[in-house]
Amino acid sequence: MEGTFAPNHTTVDGKLCISVNPLTHPQANNPKIIEQIVLVQNICGQSIRVRVCYAGSSDCIVVPLEGYQKLQRLLGIAAGSTNFQFEYRELY
Repeated sequence: MEGTFAPNHTTVDGKLCISVNPLTHPQANNPKIIEQIVLVQNICGQSIRVRVCYAGSSDCIVVPLEGYQKLQRLLGIAAGSTNFQFEYRELY
């Protein structure tokens, strides 16, 4: 992933503030179309913006999180594919 990114925020005991986990869900009207979703969680008190992209791609979303917030966001869709790789970075 290219660009200028912030260093990762951490808790006082060194844990990363941000975690990102993948989810998939078939669309109701066509179950062969799979929604590729990311669940982004901030376990720290400060606001953090996160850029999530498909691995090796410029196809990205920006997710702004308040302190202690968890958000689910659609990264993209695919025909029948429940597997996807992503990467994320914190933004300034």
